[in-house]
Amino acid sequence: MKRLWICVLLLPVLLNSCKDKNKIDPDAEEYFSFYADGEYFYYPQEKGLGFGGTGQTLKAGKSGTTAYRIYAYSRKNPVATGAVSFGFSENHIPDNDTIMLNGASNTVGISKFKTQNSNYELYPPLTGSIIFTERNSKKLTGTFEFNAYKLKQVGMEWQITDTIIHITQGKFSIIPSN
Repeated sequence: MKRLWICVLLLPVLLNSCKDKNKIDPDAEEYFSFYADGEYFYYPQEKGLGFGGTGQTLKAGKSGTTAYRIYAYSRKNPVATGAVSFGFSENHIPDNDTIMLNGASNTVGISKFKTQNSNYELYPPLTGSIIFTERNSKKLTGTFEFNAYKLKQVGMEWQITDTIIHITQGKFSIIPSN
């Protein structure tokens, strides 16, 4: 009988410890998450960064006069932010709900992923996709997946290696700046 009571008392603790820690915060208005070779990463929106207090960890908007960029990074490790960047060839929110990522007419890169010198880029023949489920001036929401080559620095140049990172189950929700 005593063992039964101990089990009953420990049941809530056991159930709580089994909760899925890879869930997106349901109250988060802006977020960016993905699996990299099976490991889960979650980047929340953090605003008011930097000297002027206007920086943020998630951003979508014009990049110069010829591109539109979606950008996310983590402040968990300031030396290895794992910055993920999608670049599109127009200077406005993409016109299509589904975009095939090919490394030519659009770009995908990850810099300082887990370590300061771990950088990846999508180059042909590797591909991926980004699917917008909400695409307007108030919110960009969607999913993504892609494969990218690891880069290594040789002198002043970056060279492609045979190592490939697999990004799956990516999800995002970002309020665009323009």
